[in-house]
Amino acid sequence: MKSLIIAFGMLLGGLAHAHGGHDHGTPMTHLTFANGAIHAHATWQSGPEVSNESLLKIEWKNGADHSPTEPPGAFEVALWMPDMGHGSAPTQIQRVLDAQGQPLTGVYQISNIYFVMGGDWDVNVTLTYQDGSKETQVIK
Repeated sequence: MKSLIIAFGMLLGGLAHAHGGHDHGTPMTHLTFANGAIHAHATWQSGPEVSNESLLKIEWKNGADHSPTEPPGAFEVALWMPDMGHGSAPTQIQRVLDAQGQPLTGVYQISNIYFVMGGDWDVNVTLTYQDGSKETQVIK
């Protein structure tokens, strides 16, 4: 019974964070910035899993029509384990290129994501605007 309750809780937690659609069957997390003017669609390419590298794709979108756009400033992705009060190694952000080697508008792959132990983690996506202000949205 306990394992059934845990599985149900995991299912509900996954559904709560899979708002907005799917990418090839993988749940997509829909983050909103700048009061909804900018969206970031985050899809796990591999993982998340403990001990192995996980990969995350982030696609930045115009909030009005979801057309591809560049983020309105620099962004970073950092892991944080609230229950233990620590993070993990810094992540790496790279542009995703098309077949001709040209950058896709607003599409980035986040690598070097290592969940160093089991438990609840936050993936913090922090956007730094041109004026220096910052906004963070969280993938649980």
